[in-house]
Amino acid sequence: MSRQRFTALIAALVIACGVIAGCTPDSGVKTETLDPTTSRSNTSSPAAVSPLPSSAAQSSPAADPSPSVGTDSGLTAEEAADRAAVEAQWIKSWDVLLGIGATPAADREALAASVAVDPTKAKMLEAGTQFDSQGLQTYGTLGHRISWPQPISGKSTALVDDCQDASQTGSLETATGNKVTVGVPRDHYQGNLVKSDDGVWRVAEVYYLKDEPC
Repeated sequence: MSRQRFTALIAALVIACGVIAGCTPDSGVKTETLDPTTSRSNTSSPAAVSPLPSSAAQSSPAADPSPSVGTDSGLTAEEAADRAAVEAQWIKSWDVLLGIGATPAADREALAASVAVDPTKAKMLEAGTQFDSQGLQTYGTLGHRISWPQPISGKSTALVDDCQDASQTGSLETATGNKVTVGVPRDHYQGNLVKSDDGVWRVAEVYYLKDEPC
């Protein structure tokens, strides 16, 4: 059994569409989970992580070009406020995911619901179950480099792009504290967030952009 790096475990759990094949591409960007049977750890720990099912290629939503994309110049107050709120919730959702293994099972539903809706919420809870079954937790923190493929423009949905630095993050054995995996400096994700009835932005879908460097 080959060892996986940390992002293989996370990506296999949170990608939108899960293991459903045939998600329709609509942007031409190839996105998919990593194959945990071939991805290897960047550490030399002898501990192994059980393989998870790989999924078919996924595609992220099409992005509408905008002259203000990727900059803060010329943003309206509403756009700036929405982007700040979306970014905060997106980052918080990853913090929740990283902490799900150390969270008591009875508290996980409410914690996940504070930052995500299905299918991402269900994948977060699945991640907790997987960590439990494998005797793992996570360590460290993620770095985020956020950009905006398209403006929010007052809508109740938002698309965020994140070039993540996971080089200080990985999984460890709960019983021993031994580190099992470590991430890489650049992993490319996009997320769809929705503004719920309570006015809070929550992550609905997460895409791993396998062949899109950042």
